[in-house]
Amino acid sequence: MFLFWSIAALAAATVFFRVLRATRKAKLDLPYVQFDGDNSDARYKEDSLSLLTRGYKEYISKDRAFAIRDPTEVEQPMAVLPVKYLDEVKWLPEQKMSFWTHIDKLSALSQIGGPRLNEEVSIAARHGLNVALAHLIEPLEKACLAAYAKELPPCADWTSIHPCPLIVKIFASISALIMVGPELGAPDSDWQALSTAYLQVAMTGPREVRDYYPPWLYRLAPYTNKNIREMWRLRARGAALLAPLLEERRAASEEAAVHAEKGGKVREGKRKYEDAVQWLYDAHKTTGRPLTPDQLVQEVLVIMVASLHSTSAVGLSVLFDMLDHPEAVEDIRGEIVRVRKANPMWTRPALAELKLLDSFMRESARIHGLTQYTAVQRVAMVPWTFKDGLTIPTGTTLVFPGYHHGTDPSVHPDPEKFDFKRHLRKREEKDENAHKFHFASAGSEDIISWGAGEHACPGRFFAQEGLKLMFIHLLTHYDFKYAESTKEMPRFVARNLFLSPNPMLPIMIRERKVDG
Repeated sequence: MFLFWSIAALAAATVFFRVLRATRKAKLDLPYVQFDGDNSDARYKEDSLSLLTRGYKEYISKDRAFAIRDPTEVEQPMAVLPVKYLDEVKWLPEQKMSFWTHIDKLSALSQIGGPRLNEEVSIAARHGLNVALAHLIEPLEKACLAAYAKELPPCADWTSIHPCPLIVKIFASISALIMVGPELGAPDSDWQALSTAYLQVAMTGPREVRDYYPPWLYRLAPYTNKNIREMWRLRARGAALLAPLLEERRAASEEAAVHAEKGGKVREGKRKYEDAVQWLYDAHKTTGRPLTPDQLVQEVLVIMVASLHSTSAVGLSVLFDMLDHPEAVEDIRGEIVRVRKANPMWTRPALAELKLLDSFMRESARIHGLTQYTAVQRVAMVPWTFKDGLTIPTGTTLVFPGYHHGTDPSVHPDPEKFDFKRHLRKREEKDENAHKFHFASAGSEDIISWGAGEHACPGRFFAQEGLKLMFIHLLTHYDFKYAESTKEMPRFVARNLFLSPNPMLPIMIRERKVDG
């Protein structure tokens, strides 16, 4: 009975404050694009692309913004902006335009007890992972090959497999090494099992809550939803696994400080510990905020989920494009052989020489928007007025049309054609383009799906190198094709503002005869 009245009181209070908030909100003064006729939630989930396409043609192509339904907060429209506003948005601080608040609205994690993005996570990725990558390619390749050996069955003849779980397992193996180091993250370790299980419930649980719970019941999800309960259980188990590592890093840090005070030399090059535990420990020392085992596991898990989910989806998208464009595969295989012969082992500079593979991956990202229709998402934390007078009210989500920008003929000639050499030609046009237009480029505004400014995806370089390592082995050791039975199956599935490769689509795979 007490629970009933508690829920009733919570519902009444939530409704009251939502109504009060709605009446006080400033109106977003933009043309609103919606469906004619059936304007149901179900139609938005299945066909938001058509609305974005209409808005792009009617407004964005004329350098005007428009509004559309926000799937995370239906009573407050979302602003879709042309790229002329990008320079004003991309360097605004979190206190004015927040990316992390957008992620939290999208996932509802803070309301269901899940981990949240924070400053330390961003620092760890930008200043830890990206710096350490130069020393991590060899162990990452070993983790990738170990995952192939474990997860892919012998296939001397054509064999049907589901590539989605294979790719997830490959990146789970790579990710475990990056997250917690080689000992705790070893194949078949408790951490690998925990992280794979956590990814499944972290993808399923929040979606169930958003689909089936009214917002005023989100906070009860840890008690009523089995996947959210499992997230909490795995979080506690993860904290117990990471506690000894955290103490080890504290002790090593204190020892290094004493060594430095005595005039000892600072070690250069690769450090003893290069993993997310160390980078997060360093980030917390920078910000001065305390780091407990529970806080550490939340931050490690949020990095792990973000990198595993997005990179696996992008990898599956690239694989489907390779299946659709076999004419490119032989050229890429030839490039891999040439580069490998010139390099005794795979390193970051060697991977950077795979320019044709890189161009193919970037073309896939252009066509599919890195699995999202929108990019550079922010939530206005204060009323914001742009230089031309456009005002965004507090609490409004604003986005840029990343998918349509990537397929705009004024940006990309012949945009409907999958041209796997498109970005390689751009890099070769001018000397100053040599380091532009590669897969992980976020500063080139021909593709904005990586984000921009301070919140350009900090893990994109890890994704770039991990994907290349995965495709090097796949392309040199296997042939692959679509199964005849999949001709009618969709390659991609749309849901709200996301375009995901079909995880249920099987393919045929066969071992290649490799010379030598």
